[in-house]
Amino acid sequence: MDAYSLFLVFLAIYIAVLLGIGLYFSRRQRSVTDFWLAGRELGPITIGFSAASAWITASALLLATGLFLLIGVGSIWIWVFPNIAGLLIIAAISGRIKNIPALTQPELMEIRYDPMIRAPVALAVTIMMILFSVTDFIGFKLVLGTFFGIDPFFAVAIMAVSVALYVGVGGFRAVVWSDLLQYVLLAGLAIYVAALALDLSAGKDVTLLTAASTLGADWWDPLLLGGLMGALVFLVALLPGWVAEQDPWQKIWAARDQRSAKRGLLLGSALLALIYLCCFLTAIGLSVLYPRPTGEIEAEMLYLKLISDNVSPALLAILSIGFAAASMSCTDTFATSAASCISRDLIQRYLRPTATMKEMLVINRILVVVMIGIAAAIALNANSIVDAVIIATVIGTTSYFFPIIGGLYWKRATRWGAMAALVVGGGTQILLISYEQLWLKQPLDSISPYLTEHGVLVGLALSALFFVGVSLATRPEPDIRLAAFFPDIAERVFSRVLPRVDRKSARYIEISSCIEEKTAGDRSHLNLAIGHSRSHEGGQKGLAWVSFVEWLTEKHPLWFTPTGSHIVYRLSQADMLACVKMVRGDSSHIWLSAEPRLEQTERLKDELFLAYEEIEGALAGFGMRARLR
Repeated sequence: MDAYSLFLVFLAIYIAVLLGIGLYFSRRQRSVTDFWLAGRELGPITIGFSAASAWITASALLLATGLFLLIGVGSIWIWVFPNIAGLLIIAAISGRIKNIPALTQPELMEIRYDPMIRAPVALAVTIMMILFSVTDFIGFKLVLGTFFGIDPFFAVAIMAVSVALYVGVGGFRAVVWSDLLQYVLLAGLAIYVAALALDLSAGKDVTLLTAASTLGADWWDPLLLGGLMGALVFLVALLPGWVAEQDPWQKIWAARDQRSAKRGLLLGSALLALIYLCCFLTAIGLSVLYPRPTGEIEAEMLYLKLISDNVSPALLAILSIGFAAASMSCTDTFATSAASCISRDLIQRYLRPTATMKEMLVINRILVVVMIGIAAAIALNANSIVDAVIIATVIGTTSYFFPIIGGLYWKRATRWGAMAALVVGGGTQILLISYEQLWLKQPLDSISPYLTEHGVLVGLALSALFFVGVSLATRPEPDIRLAAFFPDIAERVFSRVLPRVDRKSARYIEISSCIEEKTAGDRSHLNLAIGHSRSHEGGQKGLAWVSFVEWLTEKHPLWFTPTGSHIVYRLSQADMLACVKMVRGDSSHIWLSAEPRLEQTERLKDELFLAYEEIEGALAGFGMRARLR
């Protein structure tokens, strides 16, 4: 068999394995939390490999190696260092992120600010995730085009269908577990290619040290691109956007506890460093084997040329699977992240707040396929890897970096300051990119070095200025929106006595015996399903969900809807993740859940008992009877 036929066989096997993973995990999906966050049960190993795999694509291998070859060590500020540092910074702030019971960044920002901020941020995140996904399709079509001469349309179609199959079926669990396999294949590819490049160089009697010494002082200068100020400009331009990138935040929310999230992201940064070390060594070897390239695309393509010139057909097919793994591992993450914003932050929040969990699971799967299709269509008409990545990054940097990070750490940040930063910063950036691409038709840094990377420093500065200025000029946010983020405010808001119940009563024993309990890290996962039906022949046939929620929140002040009527919290303490949460399960069931720390488990069982009684009373007001499952 020729290399292409072998590749198709290996790809079929690989896709079958991924689809098997998706089918296995599809059985564990009851809610959107299961679909988007794997039930909040992920450990550090899974998170680490998934985080690294999601930030290393086939495009990244080509790009990092090409930049090293073209520019030298100074290129680390363009890509490598921000990538690694981004995960390290997110690990450092993971404690602030983990205890907020959000599924997406727009949802977090609505909890912190106001409903008006959610939809614009959801659109910004979706655009950013789609553009990141585009880079994976570009890399994959370059690989298959170079190795096998496959038409770009078919290369993109192969990848789009493959990812849509296993992600659409298995959700986020399928993503993270397939990421582990994909990182192993990717690392194997990177290590082999680095060893191949150095071995071929040695065959020319050029050792690693000799090759390194002949590259010249400029190649080894880490501050070649504008000195220290140039390095800082690149970091300011790119790092905030990657720190605010949604997909690693979703891995924090999916972690079983804060320690697992932090350790996982630290592991992920180390795994990234391993891959980039291989790219660095590959670049040194390529400098011996081929003439130094003169442009970005030429430099990137040498990685593929090295492989196609020097490996057997069977090995070429296997290495191509490594590239497929690298591409799919990022596309699945970015597609699910984008789809979660459309599903959770737009459709469920505004268009279908009364949708059941079953309905939302169907919508989620459809949207994953749609996001993959959009990214694939864009990739067919784009060729530059670095442009797509940087444009996506700077839009995110200028749009919502200050609102989301400022909201975590600055009490005085307000909804109007966040909205001003989003509109002015993001709008300015889009105008700068449009001017550069459509009218100037050359990089903005040709006007001034401070306009590097599409003039992001201008958009970022305006975003910061309007965020701080408008926040200080407007009314502070109410304590109820700040309590989950700031312990001192929480102590003032939630200085209530503990719930008092008779744990020996027959009713308490009956209700508590129906609570499902399992442990994940330092938290318990408590679930209670409540059925409801007409209490008499003239009662309502179905529950009017919105009216029911309004009645419950008016009658019992502890119930609060910070993100719309589709999810209701019984806010009895600052740790919102531990508070009782109510969602609509299906047309005849209400689901209650809570994720308290282990030492709070018994207290939250008490609160689930109280929540059941309050819901039972509310249902009676609608002519319905509650029952335990």
